[in-house]
Amino acid sequence: MTRTQTRSDLTLPVALAAAIPLLLLRLGASFVRVKVKRRAGVRRFRAALVRGGMSRGAAERLAAEYESYGRLRTYLPGASSLRLRLLPIRF
Repeated sequence: MTRTQTRSDLTLPVALAAAIPLLLLRLGASFVRVKVKRRAGVRRFRAALVRGGMSRGAAERLAAEYESYGRLRTYLPGASSLRLRLLPIRF
């Protein structure tokens, strides 16, 4: 490396490669945290409906609908088939 050259051509790719595992770990932890909070919210919602006098069957259906609004697959077109494309399972 000469004195006039201050940065290597590999600096950016190496920095990105070093940051990706930490980014994936943080993203995974955030996803799990949100999923746990969503499930707890659905349980509280269902319990409140039953306490309010709604039948268990109707409360289950309404809670299932409420839970479906928090699913990422509902908002991403084609996301339900994404798992099959990534992990082909043959029987």
